[in-house]
Amino acid sequence: MLVRLLGPVDVAAGGESRPVSGLRRKAVLATLALYAGEAVSIGRLTGAVWGEAAPATAVNTLQSHVSYLRGVLGSRAAILARPPGYLLDLGAESTDVRRAERLLRQGEQPADPADRIRHLQAALELWRGPSLADLTGLTWLGDQAGRLDLLLTQVKYALSEARLAAGDHVRLIPALAGIAAEQPLDERVHAQLMLALYRAGRQADALAVYRRLRRTLDEELGIGPGQRLRDLETAILRQDPALEARTGDRRGEGTAARSAPAVGGGLRRAGCGAGQP
Repeated sequence: MLVRLLGPVDVAAGGESRPVSGLRRKAVLATLALYAGEAVSIGRLTGAVWGEAAPATAVNTLQSHVSYLRGVLGSRAAILARPPGYLLDLGAESTDVRRAERLLRQGEQPADPADRIRHLQAALELWRGPSLADLTGLTWLGDQAGRLDLLLTQVKYALSEARLAAGDHVRLIPALAGIAAEQPLDERVHAQLMLALYRAGRQADALAVYRRLRRTLDEELGIGPGQRLRDLETAILRQDPALEARTGDRRGEGTAARSAPAVGGGLRRAGCGAGQP
C-alpha cells in the first residue's frame, strides 16, 4: 500500500491505482501522508483543506472524509484517531515521498557510480508529473508541492553527479543544458554542464557556459560566480588533468571518474530559496 503524492494524489495497491475522489478528500489524505506516522492536529488538517474559509461543519466533514479514506485504504486502522487529530499508519515507507527520500540518501552515498545511478533513477521514476498535481490551488499544499519540487531537483542533481562519475558525460549534456536553461542562476548545474562539456572535448563551449552565467548573475543580482565555479573555470582553461574521466575517453564511454575538483557541494545556488539544492 502506497500513498502517492509525486503526481496526482492516489493510492497504489497490488500494482493498481485506487483513485481518491473529491478535492477535499485528496487534501486530507495528502496532509496525513506528508506527516505519515505522526499525529496531525484537527486545526492543521482543516487549515490545509479549507484554509481560512473552513466552514462551521469542518470537523464533522473531516470525520466523513477520514471514513471514506479508510475505505480506499482498505482498513480502519490505516488512519487512527490520535489526539490532537489523526495519524496515517501504513508502515515506515508508506508514501512515494518517503521512498524517494530513502533512494536519494542511498544515491548520495560514496559507492560504485552504477549503484548510485540505479537508486537515483528509481527515485526519479517515482514522479508521475508535478507533485500534488491536483492540489496546488490550496495554499498550504501548494507550498508543500514546492518543497517536493526541491526534492526532485536534489534527485536530478545527484543523478547528474553519479552519471558524471560513471563517465556518461556526452549523453548527459542535453539534460544538463535543459536544466541550466530552466534555472539560469543555479551555479551547481552550470558547473556540472561545464564539466560534462569539457570531458566531451568541448572546452570552448564549457567556457561559454561560464561566461553566460557570469553575465546573467551580474545583470540579475549584481554578483559574480562563487569561488568554486571560478576555480572550475581556471581548471578548464589550464586543461587540468584532474578534470578528466579516469579512462580519458572523450566520448563518454568510461565507467568511472577520477578525483576532480568538486562541482557539487559548496556551490551557491544564486537566487534560490533556502533549502533549494
